[in-house]
Amino acid sequence: MTNVSALLLTLALSAPIPLREDPLDLAALVAERLAAVQSLSLEEVWQAAVALPAAAGEADQGALEKALDHELAAERDLSPRAVLFLAAVRLAGTEPDAARLNTRLAPLLDAGDEQIVKAAVLLFADRTFFTLRDDDREALAKKISEIAADGNRAPEVRLAAASTLHAQGGGSAQREARAVMGEFLKSSQPRLRALGALALAQTGDTETPRTELERLAEIPDDNGRLAASYLKQDELRRIYDRRQKNILEYAKKAAGETNLNGNPDMQRMEQLMRLIETTSLEGEKKTRDDLITAALDGMMRSLDEHSSYLTPKAFKDMAQDLLNPDYGGIGAYVGEDRDDGLFTIRQPIYSGPAYRAGLHSDDKIVRIDDWPTFTSRGSRPLEDIIKRLKGKPGTTVKLYVWRRGMDSALIERPTEDMAVEIVREEITIPPVKADLLPGGIAHIELTTFSRVATAEVVKQLREFKAAGMRAVILDLRQNSGGLLDQARDVANIFLPKRKLVVTTESRVEDPIPYYTQKDPLIPEDMPVAVLVSRFSASASEIVSGALQDYQRAVIVGQRTYGKGSVQQLLKIPGEDDDQFVDENQNDHFDSWEVLKKDWNGNGEFDFGPRARMTISRYKLPSGRSIHREFDEEGKLVSEGGVVPDVKADPRRFDAWKLEEFRRILSERKIRDYLDQNYKTHQAAFAEIVKGDLDDTSRYPGFDELYTSLQTTLSKADVRYLLRREVRGRAQDDRGAAFPEGDDYEDDPMVQAAIRSLLEKLGTPLSTIPHYAVTFDAVDKAGERLTVANLSDAVRTELRHALTLLDEAKSGARLSPDHWAEIERALKAVLDR
Repeated sequence: MTNVSALLLTLALSAPIPLREDPLDLAALVAERLAAVQSLSLEEVWQAAVALPAAAGEADQGALEKALDHELAAERDLSPRAVLFLAAVRLAGTEPDAARLNTRLAPLLDAGDEQIVKAAVLLFADRTFFTLRDDDREALAKKISEIAADGNRAPEVRLAAASTLHAQGGGSAQREARAVMGEFLKSSQPRLRALGALALAQTGDTETPRTELERLAEIPDDNGRLAASYLKQDELRRIYDRRQKNILEYAKKAAGETNLNGNPDMQRMEQLMRLIETTSLEGEKKTRDDLITAALDGMMRSLDEHSSYLTPKAFKDMAQDLLNPDYGGIGAYVGEDRDDGLFTIRQPIYSGPAYRAGLHSDDKIVRIDDWPTFTSRGSRPLEDIIKRLKGKPGTTVKLYVWRRGMDSALIERPTEDMAVEIVREEITIPPVKADLLPGGIAHIELTTFSRVATAEVVKQLREFKAAGMRAVILDLRQNSGGLLDQARDVANIFLPKRKLVVTTESRVEDPIPYYTQKDPLIPEDMPVAVLVSRFSASASEIVSGALQDYQRAVIVGQRTYGKGSVQQLLKIPGEDDDQFVDENQNDHFDSWEVLKKDWNGNGEFDFGPRARMTISRYKLPSGRSIHREFDEEGKLVSEGGVVPDVKADPRRFDAWKLEEFRRILSERKIRDYLDQNYKTHQAAFAEIVKGDLDDTSRYPGFDELYTSLQTTLSKADVRYLLRREVRGRAQDDRGAAFPEGDDYEDDPMVQAAIRSLLEKLGTPLSTIPHYAVTFDAVDKAGERLTVANLSDAVRTELRHALTLLDEAKSGARLSPDHWAEIERALKAVLDR
């Protein structure tokens, strides 16, 4: 494709030029277009050039080119716009006459209108002009060189001339062109530097202007997007070159090497890797490190399902999330908002400095100090942004915060009144979310047995005891495990001192028993329920199983996962962690601390890899193992897990309802409703958070919201969605997170736990209004709609609704009355 073809294909067909209905009268068509372009802007001239071949029709392209050549060869004057129009269309065609086009275009290089000169210069970049006679080509190059060197001309014209000179000229002309571009790149004016950088990048040189291109790429405008595309193109070229080089190197090695230290096992590994790298369809996507990592991980996983090889990054993530959940920073869960692409506070950590400084959920951080958090391509990588938020406790970071409702222009150009200064602190990721439910029942959700798990549970229970707590729900449904000593200590909150919690048995050591070490925080006569699910594993099963063995708690929910083995993270000999100066003596690296030994020289602290190896199995106090067992063929022979005393399943929704939930949430009408009403009716929503008694009338303007959603969901379903959003927003007001998921009004598993606790307390459910009104007589999880339990009238309504839907599937358009009939039928079912 020629340069001109590429240029014209990028332009939209929007010029207001009518198409003729007679495509065969091409001479008249060309004459009509020539008359029309006289009054058009240059952009409209290019659009007209795109439109003309389409108007002529594909079959008449040869005849059209003859008509254009006739106009170009005619001995009569043409306006500059007419010449540009004819040249643009002809250059996009087949076998244009370079000499004829040169005769017409060359005089335009002396035009008084700089835009005309620039347009002509750009057209001369087309490869067609390579075929000019040597003397004509030299004269053209000399003229374009003079334009490029003329300091009195507009920068855009000079750079256009330099680009054309680089495209058309030889070595000396290209050096001259690059010198002009380099002159602009060195300018003190940002605009001129940008023009110079983009011109150099167009020649294929992204290294010289790289710094300026990277700066431009951070700005969300046309130049920024262009700079970003040049950088991306360069990155792809480098990857391709590197892959080609690797393939050649591997081929040479394969041909030249026959022995790897005489080790046949290593020879097999090396030869297989070479075969993958040179032959596999996916081979170019994998580095040698990828393949070696996969081999090591496969070796570990061949032992059992819980053993694995952890890369340095994987171990770093585990250490952050589980082993050492502390860091220096502002204290917030963050991410990119899918709706607007902005870096967003998903939820502040309510004990952290960000929340105390006034940052709330859905706040957008658009700049950190003088560094924007987004570029023309969208949000920067989360890892890069988070690195800037983290830092040594006691240091200050300045954030510019944009909120919905503010002028969108402030996203790119934030003002000082948007700035919030935060002093970083040592942040502990809280593993506990809690709420004190009606009747004095504490709901404690523990998400992981991290190093701070026991301390956080104890802290929350003490607060609830002071507030009149009468019973406890320990929610381990989403807890996949953690540290063994923390499992023992959490169990100790409910069990007396010197009670056996778990025993580990290994192949090489004597059994190791773990006993409780303190008196319990929760008195023996206070009822306890433990919520578990099929996702509860390992340490969660130790706690729930031990409390079940001692009959200290009722276990409610589903059979747990069945992981009764203990893994240890073992260092691999010769693969050491980097060394650092531990300023705060917390035994883990913090981003502000100084490296003493950086093994790979990358300037960052790196862990060595780890072998996550199963070293023992545990047994509960009764001697039982809850480990899932498989035979040699991989067949399950023992389900394992902790079997609940009271079975309960989570609430499940039909697929169509889940899809409708997603649609409604994606349209943001519920969020818009809360934006408009939450602050105005804050007292009402505060009561709703405690419990809405399944009453939609408690929500201000609920009926109007329901109507605006245009949904087949019942009002009860919309109320369910709305309540979840209200509770999410209320967390910022209360300064504490609710347990994940639904609360007691909508969660059948929580309801089952509450029923068991109230029974032990001797408190009838009917005496607590919030439970009496909202609890389901039959678990919603167990509801199944069958035709047998519908009345004849409702079945008739449903049949009619299905008939209407079948008509819609076949292309029929349903009237508002028909939709109303379908809605009435569905409501009749829901209200049965």
